[in-house]
This record gives sequence, structure tokens and C-alpha cells, in this order.
Amino acid sequence: MRTTPLFRRHMLIAALALCSLALTYAAHAQASSDSELRETVRAAILADPRSAQMSEADVDSMVAALAGEAEAQGVTSEDIAWRPQDTPGEPASTCGFLCALNEAFGFDGSDLAIPVGLGVSSALLLFLIGSILLHRHGHHPMAGPIGTPVSKSSSEMTYGP
Repeated sequence: MRTTPLFRRHMLIAALALCSLALTYAAHAQASSDSELRETVRAAILADPRSAQMSEADVDSMVAALAGEAEAQGVTSEDIAWRPQDTPGEPASTCGFLCALNEAFGFDGSDLAIPVGLGVSSALLLFLIGSILLHRHGHHPMAGPIGTPVSKSSSEMTYGP
């Protein structure tokens, strides 16, 4: 299919019109976001009681400087106006000692596997250290030397060499 010069000219005009509309829309969106950013910065400055002592020219220069820096860093007016939200339906944590232990060690949530795992691994470590001491020295540090039981009486049992 062969195109005529008139068809090409019309397609070029249509493409240029679409590009100009897109650029106009982008410029308008940029201008509205820029003005919205300036309004948000101005509201934040005027919310500070110290700004009552500033002149209008000082406020305008500060708004221009801060809005320019915010725009350069990609900060939007929504970022400036954002405040953390409290969730009113969330109940207080009442899971007890193990949750408090989780929080004390810096773990988040109520997963009990972490403190239980820490407790079991600590018990195994103590058992291993006790077994090593028993094997190397031949006596338990608290109970004394290991040997055959010697009976002095029926109610009292002692261990001897």
C-alpha cells in the first residue's frame, strides 16, 4: 500500500497535535504539583509559631528555597503532610512472659518458637558443658567424686572411692 504525501502530512500534523497535548498536560501536572508542594510547605511554615515573627518576604523566600530542595529530592506534598495512623481496633499485647522475652531480645511478634528455641539450646549447652567437665575431671562439681555407693546406714548413702 502506497501512501500519498497528503496522508503523510495529515499523520504528521496529528502526531504533532498529540505530542503538544501530552506536553501541555505534563506541564500542567508539573505546575499543579509544584504549586501544591509550595502550598504544603507554606502551610507547614505558617503552622510553626516562630513564623509569626517573619515578614511575608522571608516566608516567600523560605518557601521557594524549601520547595526547590524538596522538588530536587523528589519529595511530594503527600510526603510532607503524611502523619502516622493509629489503628484503633488493635488490642494491646497480652501474651505474657514469652512475648515479653521476645521483646526483650528484640524479636517482633508473638512467635514463641524463638524463646523456646533459645531455652532448649541453652539447656543443651549446659548439659554438654557438664558432660565435658564430668568426663575430664571424673567428678561432678557439686556432688563430688563419682564412685560406687558405700552404705553407712540404711537411710544415709555416701559415695566413696
